[in-house]
Amino acid sequence: MGHRQPNDVGAVTGLHWSGRVFMAALSAFAVASAFAGWLLTRRPPMWSLLWWGAGIGAALGFVLTFTAFWRVYATPQWLPWAFLALDGLAVILFWSDPGSPFGPLLLLLLSAVVAARFRKWFLVAHVWILAVALAGAWYLGADASTRLFLVSGLSGVIGVIRAIYLRFREQAIQTDHLRRLMELLPVLKAHGVQDVVEAAVRHVVRATNSRTGVVLLLDEEAQVLRPHFLYSEPPLSPEEKEAVMNTTIEVGVGLSGWVAKHGQSILTNDAARDPRAAHVPGTPHEDESILVVPLIADGRLYGVLRVDRPGVDQYTIGDLHLLELMAAHVSDAISRAQLEERLARRDALTGVYNRHYLNEWSQHAMREVREVSVLLIDLRKFKEVNDRWGHLTGDRVLRQCAELICGSVRTGDLVVRYGGDEFLVVLANTTRAEAERIAARIQERVAEWNAQQGEGEPRLILDIGVDTAQQSEFQQLLDRADERMYACKYA
Repeated sequence: MGHRQPNDVGAVTGLHWSGRVFMAALSAFAVASAFAGWLLTRRPPMWSLLWWGAGIGAALGFVLTFTAFWRVYATPQWLPWAFLALDGLAVILFWSDPGSPFGPLLLLLLSAVVAARFRKWFLVAHVWILAVALAGAWYLGADASTRLFLVSGLSGVIGVIRAIYLRFREQAIQTDHLRRLMELLPVLKAHGVQDVVEAAVRHVVRATNSRTGVVLLLDEEAQVLRPHFLYSEPPLSPEEKEAVMNTTIEVGVGLSGWVAKHGQSILTNDAARDPRAAHVPGTPHEDESILVVPLIADGRLYGVLRVDRPGVDQYTIGDLHLLELMAAHVSDAISRAQLEERLARRDALTGVYNRHYLNEWSQHAMREVREVSVLLIDLRKFKEVNDRWGHLTGDRVLRQCAELICGSVRTGDLVVRYGGDEFLVVLANTTRAEAERIAARIQERVAEWNAQQGEGEPRLILDIGVDTAQQSEFQQLLDRADERMYACKYA
């Protein structure tokens, strides 16, 4: 039963069949000629063991070498063992006449075949056979050229063994990276940016054997990086963790800012002396190694992922490649989670925010607001639009109304679909007079749109309630604006 060797030579397998035949025949002829050369120069008595050994060696050497280079896709399991036996025969012939150049030449040719075609363990066995041959040559007083033949063959096979070891080690590293990546993928199925980032950072810290990991997300308007989640093993002190989480980093400043600006990864094994680094106030000065990679999906930068280990020279380029591989999937997961959150916060028909997001916004953003004004907008007689022109036209009118409102307010004002035909505009830190001017601007845009409508097309009539209060009275403000809107509607 044949099996394919893991170190088959690509140059051999890629040859046309005629080229493989030529290469196999040439190699087989070289090995057989070495056996025959020893037989012709040594001339042992006919039918003696040495005569039979050289003759059988020539025949077997041709057949085995031709098979080794012809059957490159499925090497017979017995073939490597047969070559080790041929090695032993070559050593016996060499010892019988250490002065002949054909003995070491034969071992050198067999070294080339074994090194090209067989597994590491057969190479190791071949090295031992060569070492025994070299020791015998020394003991039997072989000349310097003979010993040079054997040393060159031994060195060549050892070099091949090391190359195979390095290749297998690289394969083992790649396999380990793939395993760690496969362990990460289920983690990234969490919903919500916060859950995705927390799960990813915890896994990345363990997968890279790091001390600390942190994701900093990009604030595109302010062009700063804000720490979103930090995880450390062992945990940082509360003071140090607070110092890291409260530090915003400008794009271009420090290692993380440099990565965000250039979109390239950083591996620094002596961060304290890296000219790009910037010390975070409140954290100790210490030697540490740091990896920072960008979080990019579909050409958009979402932030950076940073891990560190205490001490210098702690990371390798392999660690950086693993982190980059993980960061690519983390970026996709963050992109997906942000999209899901946007869809959950937006009204599907008009694209403005929904009431769910208004509740979320009022719990967080209102803390920084002193005075707030609201516009509560109702589409008067909207039911008649649906009844007369149909619901598709009604949907178009709602979308148009949302566009007119969004085009009339300021950047940063919050437009919400508050009900079926009602919209709410939240104006943070805005006086009542300014809110009324914005309401008037909306009515002007609506009048312009109505003027462009043709005969028999629907018109927009908006009732707008305006009110202002301190942020602590936000809910009462909504109630009063609702009352003012209905008062305007039925006036």
